[in-house]
Formats: sequence, C-alpha cells, structure tokens
Amino acid sequence: MTVGTGRKDEKSIKSLAHGLLVSITHYNPDRIVFFGSEESTETIESVKKQYYEKKGEELINSEFVTIAKIDEFDDCFERIKDEIGRKEDYEIVIDYTSGTKTMTMSAAICSMLYHKKLNLVAGKRGEKGIVVQGTEKIVEQSLYSAYDKLLFDRVKNLVNSYRFGEAKSVLNQIVILEEKEKYEQLIDAYDLWDQFDHKEAFKILVEISDRQFSQNKSFLGRLNRVENYETLILVDLINSAYRRIEEGKYDDAVARLYRAIELISQIKLAEEGLNDLSEGKFTIEDLKRKKVDISRYENYADDKGRLKLGLANKFNLLRDMGWEEADTVYLGNNKLKDLLKKRNISILAHGLEPVEKETAKELFDEVKKHAKIVLPELDDLMEEASFPKL
Repeated sequence: MTVGTGRKDEKSIKSLAHGLLVSITHYNPDRIVFFGSEESTETIESVKKQYYEKKGEELINSEFVTIAKIDEFDDCFERIKDEIGRKEDYEIVIDYTSGTKTMTMSAAICSMLYHKKLNLVAGKRGEKGIVVQGTEKIVEQSLYSAYDKLLFDRVKNLVNSYRFGEAKSVLNQIVILEEKEKYEQLIDAYDLWDQFDHKEAFKILVEISDRQFSQNKSFLGRLNRVENYETLILVDLINSAYRRIEEGKYDDAVARLYRAIELISQIKLAEEGLNDLSEGKFTIEDLKRKKVDISRYENYADDKGRLKLGLANKFNLLRDMGWEEADTVYLGNNKLKDLLKKRNISILAHGLEPVEKETAKELFDEVKKHAKIVLPELDDLMEEASFPKL
C-alpha cells in the first residue's frame, strides 16, 4: 500500500486512513507493507487506531518501508520492486489509493510488470474533495492484461523472426491469452521443423485446427509419407536458406544452399537408379552395368566397391550418363562455382572469412533457378512450405 499524507489536517488524514482500512478489511491480508515518507506514519497510525476500533484487536501484521525521495521514480519503483521480489511466495495485491503521483505511478507499473493485482479505493467526494465514509468501494484494475498484449506482440515478432526459443520464453510470461496452448504447440512445431525434425513437427501441427496452417500440414504430411521425398527436402532446404538470409545468418544460409546443389545431383542420380542418399551407396559394379567408363571413379571406391563422390564428380557422372544439364547447373557454371568458393573460405567451412549478404542472396537465386530443372513446380512447393507470419 502506498501511503500519502492528505492535506495533513486531522479530518483529511482520518478519511485517507479509512480508505486504506476499507482495502485491508476487504482483502484481510496475511501481511501488509506500507510505503511512504516519514510523514506518512501519521496516516498509518490513524489506520491502526481505526482498525482497533473496528476489530477490537491490534493491527500487528504490518511493516513500513520508507521512501526517501517520494517524487523520484527510481527511488519509488526500486523500493516497491524489491519488496515484491522478497515476497514472491505471497499472492500480492498492490493498493495505490494514496501517495504521491510518482509513488502511485510506480505501484501501477510494478503491477503491470510483475503481473500483480492492482487495487484502488474510490468513493463519493464531499467537502474539500474528501471521500465520504460509507461510500467507499473497491476498484480492481488489470493493468497486466495490457502488458500481456505487449508481450504477445513480442512473441509474434520473435516467431516471425524464427527465434522460437525466445518466443516460448516470453509466451510463458503471459498470464491471460486465449489459445495459449495452441501458440505453445505452434512454436514447438515450427521450431522442430526449422531443425528439420519433420516427423515430430507434423505430429504437433496436424493436431492444430487452423486453416492458416493447412498448406504447411499438407506439405509436411507428404514429406513424411512419400517414399522418394528428396525433392521435398530440396524445397525445405531452399526455404531454410531463405530464412537464414532473413535473419542475417549468411554463413548458415550458404551452407544450406551448398547442400541443396549437392541434393540436386543426388536426386538426378536416384532417377538413374543410383542411390547416393544412404549408407547403401551405389558401387563400381552399378556403373559397369550402366556402361559408364569407370576409370574416372575407381579411386573413390571403398573396399566394398561403394562410391563416395564429391560434388564435382557427382555432376561429372551425371554428364557421363547423358544428363546435359550437368554443365548448366554446375560443371560449366562459373558464377555458381565462384559463389561456392566464397562458401569454402567462410568461417563455417574451411576459412576465416564471413559470408556477405550479397553472396548469400546471389547463391540463393542461382540455386533456386537450377533447382527448377529437377523440380519445375518449385515455386508452388516453396510457397506451400513457407513459414506463416503471425
């Protein structure tokens, strides 16, 4: 309770004290903490006197916290805030019926920031603005609902920036929010998806009934269901790279785009019946059956004949098997190779140079253009798999 001094005459002090007594009687608290200046003690003594007259017992469950500078925000706010921190085990109601404007403002701000109930005793005013006894009423405010709205705006901004861990932390601070559980699930689902955990993301997202996410559910459902899902992974990689560019994480974006270029070659090899996407990789014998000149590739076979080819040799093999676009996509694409060289000297690859924004954007455009060769419907699928903005 913030405590003022009124007009410092007996009638004013008694009226002010009676208003505080109404609040004390209403809430019947286990503990009362009064905040005020040294001059406020006269008001508190009047509260105690009127309490004894009303109850026939002493008001002993109280303490007084002195605020030295009652018109300075920092002093008022810190004193009230510190007491809230020391009494976290209690259900706290903040009464701002009296006190200086700075004291009551500080009390209200603490109520909002720390999600505490705020209380005011109002009533009909008579002579000299003094509240008439018997007309008092309790007025409870819910300032933290406004703070909850601010927090939810922050949650949405964090989700839209793909900072899912922070978004969930802020969401947990919100007291009142319709469909709070739904937003917790959404954050979890898209966080998992952003980490390529498609199965767990789909399990959560499929349970959410909201048309805004129907396209995403459809995409994840097919990705988890179809046998040859490599093309959908390619879509997801390119979208993921775009999200990293939005975040300014250009090294991460380029790493994903490099993987996307490699995946284009692996998709084409899979179409030729050559598995380069799992432990059971294709072998020298597979190439012989396809009548490919194996001299270029023999040195890349392990003791079981399984081939582990780098990016360039994957495209060389595709060209040897008659895929003319191997030159367009990579082998004869000097622009792409120059961009990938910048990736190779980046901090997340083999060097110490950070990737610049322009490099990441140019590589994104280049990869997207050539991905359409193996996946003509790329644009539609990227739209279907794009994360929504809240």
